Amino acid sequence: MPAFIHHNKLNNNPEQSYEEIAIDNNQGCENLIQSILYIKNTPVIFDKTKVSQRVGYVISGKIKIKYKGEYLKQTINKTFTLEAGSSFLIPEGTDSRLDNLDDNYSMILLVKSPQDEFAKLKKAKINNFNEDLLIVNKNNQENLPAGEDRYFKLMIDPQFGSKYVTQFLGYIKKIKAPFHDHTYDEVIYILEGEGIVHHGNSKTKIKKGSSVYLPPGTIHRLENKNKDVELQLLGVFCPAGSPADKDEK
Repeated sequence: MPAFIHHNKLNNNPEQSYEEIAIDNNQGCENLIQSILYIKNTPVIFDKTKVSQRVGYVISGKIKIKYKGEYLKQTINKTFTLEAGSSFLIPEGTDSRLDNLDDNYSMILLVKSPQDEFAKLKKAKINNFNEDLLIVNKNNQENLPAGEDRYFKLMIDPQFGSKYVTQFLGYIKKIKAPFHDHTYDEVIYILEGEGIVHHGNSKTKIKKGSSVYLPPGTIHRLENKNKDVELQLLGVFCPAGSPADKDEK
C-alpha cells in the first residue's frame, strides 16, 4: 500500500486565522484528519463534539487555550498558556477557544479522530484523568529508545485522556530506520531536517513542512539525509498504542 507525501506550502505571513487540511479521506486516510492551523488576530473556536477528539502541537508561536465543558464525568473549566513544543488534547464534550499570544502568529498542527461523529473506532481505556492532563510539554517527557540512533517522546496518549490516538515526537540522527510496517493508520509531519521516505520500491524526499500518510501495512523506513541535523517528526496514529510496536522486515 503506497505512502502519501505532501509538501505543504507554509504561510510565513498569514493575514488572518485559518485552518488548512493536509491529509484526510481524499488521500485514503479513514481515521485521521491532519491540518495546519494558523492563529493570528482572531481566535479559533471549536464547538463541542459528541465523539471526535483533536490533538494539537504548537509548532511555533504562543497560544492561550480555554476549555469549558465536561469529559469523563468531570467538569472542565480551565485555561492554559502554551509555547512551541507543547501538545494538547481537545476531548469531546468540551468547547475550546484558541487565541494567539505571539507578536505575529502561531502555527499549530492538529489531528482529528474520528473524522466524523458517526464512526466507531477502538477506544483506549482512560484511567485517573483530570483536567491538568490536557496538556504536555516535550521538555517534560523522557527520551525513549527506538533503535540505534533513534528515539521518541510520548506526548498525548491515553494517559492524557486520548481515546483514539497516540501522538509522539520522533528523532532520527544519522542512520536509516529498518524497514517495518504497522497495523495502524499513521500521519507524520516533519518539524526539522530533511530526509527520504522509502516505501515499497519507491522513495520520496521529505523536508520541514512535509506531511506523510502511512496506511496500515505499508512497508517503509525513514532516512535522515543531513548528518548535522536530526530529522524531527511529529507522528499521530490510530488506534492508540506504542510507537515502538512494529514488525521489522
